[in-house]
Amino acid sequence: MSAGGTIEGRTAIHDHGIRKAFLIPLGLDAFLLLVLLLIALLLRGDGVEKLIFSLFFLIALALFLEGLFRRVGVTETGLSFRKLGRKKTVAWAEITHVGCLTLHKKVYLLLTTVKGFFVISNVYEGFSALVEEIVVHVEPDRVEEEVRLLAGRSGLGIAPIVSSWIAALLMIGIIAMKLFPLLG
Repeated sequence: MSAGGTIEGRTAIHDHGIRKAFLIPLGLDAFLLLVLLLIALLLRGDGVEKLIFSLFFLIALALFLEGLFRRVGVTETGLSFRKLGRKKTVAWAEITHVGCLTLHKKVYLLLTTVKGFFVISNVYEGFSALVEEIVVHVEPDRVEEEVRLLAGRSGLGIAPIVSSWIAALLMIGIIAMKLFPLLG
């Protein structure tokens, strides 16, 4: 979370991006998939292998770039949502309901607005502070009690981070097997 910054011409009080602890292994996964694709293209890959590595690489790259540019900015007048190539703003008065959904250790903040639905997950840096800011600015009768309980509470979900690191380790193992095949 960083103070300052400008989002859509408004000075952001806080700017929340995706946690680096998730982006780093996700970027590593995309890079390792590129290495696997290059190995398949240059050395000894068949057509299906090339297709699968191409698809997985493109998906991982898209997820990494989307995560890299995704931001939720809090201003005096409302929220700004920035994604890869898209920006939307919502005034505090336009938020009609704030709810949450918890699946295992993953927490989703659900915002219903006059402009549609917005979902904010606990993969954002400073998630509990973001929840607090929303609770403070939105009318109390529009915020579920469960959301109030999230404010100030650590919402660190590490499952996606661990999964990304495990995927990286598996790909390193596959790369090693492809470059140094067992003799015998």
